[in-house]
Amino acid sequence: MKTLMKSVTLTLLLLIGANLMAQDATSKVQELYNKYSNIPKYRVNVVYEAVNDNMGFKNVQEGILAVDGEKYILKYGPNETWLDDGKTEYIGTKEPDHSQIMYFCSGQNTEAIIDFGEAMTFFGSGHSGSVDGSMLKLKPSSSAAYKEIHVEFSGSDIMSITALDDFGTAHKYTFSNFSTNTSGTSFTINPGEYYEKIDERRGCN
Repeated sequence: MKTLMKSVTLTLLLLIGANLMAQDATSKVQELYNKYSNIPKYRVNVVYEAVNDNMGFKNVQEGILAVDGEKYILKYGPNETWLDDGKTEYIGTKEPDHSQIMYFCSGQNTEAIIDFGEAMTFFGSGHSGSVDGSMLKLKPSSSAAYKEIHVEFSGSDIMSITALDDFGTAHKYTFSNFSTNTSGTSFTINPGEYYEKIDERRGCN
């Protein structure tokens, strides 16, 4: 009887602990969402790491992301630009022997693992999960380009976001030098600088 009671008690404690973790995740997600959704303009340094141990590759890039309402621009040096001007999304890449620009309807960029225009808030709805120390572990409730995301935080600041895709690649974005000063930022790209043009727009509003 004592053994049964101990087993029941342990099960209840585990269930309570799981519920508390879920509640903590919901509360923290809401806290982060409330903070960043009230910041319409910001600029932040980004270190992007794509790692797939099974395939044996790792790619690291450093860039700057600026957001202004529905617009964003993410530049990795002079040779790679991701842009949404509020109507169209672009990806411009330059290599020594080739250059190309891709066009997408705004919000329909199939090349992006996350929506850079909502980098700090996209997980605020449609996700559920748990919190472990300073890390949120969330899964989307509907189809997404990733199967799970890990949001590292310090207090109410987002430090990094890692998106795990179906191929086993971890896409990690580490943020630093967050600022609400976006003065001097140009949300434009010159298509004339690119040789190949690929238009993926279909029925844009």
